Amino acid sequence: MEKLILGDCLKAMSEIESDTIDLIVTSPPYNKKGLAGGKVNPGNQIWKKFNIDYSTYDDNLSEEEYAEWMVSILDEMMRIIKPNGSIFFNHKPRRNKNKVYLPTDFISKSKLSLYQLIIWNRLSSPNIRKDVLLPCTEHIYWLVKSKPKTFKDKIDKAYQSEVWSINPDKGRNHPAPFPEKLVETCMLLTTSEGDLAFDPFLGSGTTAVVAKRLNRGFIGVELDPGYMDIAKTRLGL
Repeated sequence: MEKLILGDCLKAMSEIESDTIDLIVTSPPYNKKGLAGGKVNPGNQIWKKFNIDYSTYDDNLSEEEYAEWMVSILDEMMRIIKPNGSIFFNHKPRRNKNKVYLPTDFISKSKLSLYQLIIWNRLSSPNIRKDVLLPCTEHIYWLVKSKPKTFKDKIDKAYQSEVWSINPDKGRNHPAPFPEKLVETCMLLTTSEGDLAFDPFLGSGTTAVVAKRLNRGFIGVELDPGYMDIAKTRLGL
């Protein structure tokens, strides 16, 4: 199966049968504007061109609304994955007013179980502040509904620990694209050829591109028509 859906991810997931997806690899918007009360000081950012601004989604919910939205998405992802499936959910600690907000604050309220926490060492930082240590990592939450199938011998030895050092992808005309190596590692670790991968926040299409290259099926959902066009171009659709 090769399917791209332009629209809202919760609506799209509601139309997917339960226990049918082998793997989900995704990274949602981080609500950085909402956490900061609607305004983000861009500071000294590597990605000055983007400042993590999306074209369609304003990333500006109240933190309570954002947490509720994330839990609803996580619970729906749990419904559609197979009992032996895996979810790799990329998020990060967010800072506002001298306090760090962890994704576990809302992940722990979902129905999913945390199988393992993977630290993504980005080897760089999108912002540099003098008053804190360099924030150069993000988290990849390996979430499951039961015991997942795994193929650890299929991945590079460099990624057989729980710390993955992978440079971020700064291209694709998207503020925060996945590096293909990250998606490839998740996919090889937990799926076989012919399995079905899903990304409810497809962005510029990396999850689908890697799935196609590795002979997996894919379903991708994206709200923004511009990012969907990029994904289709990369996939030759």
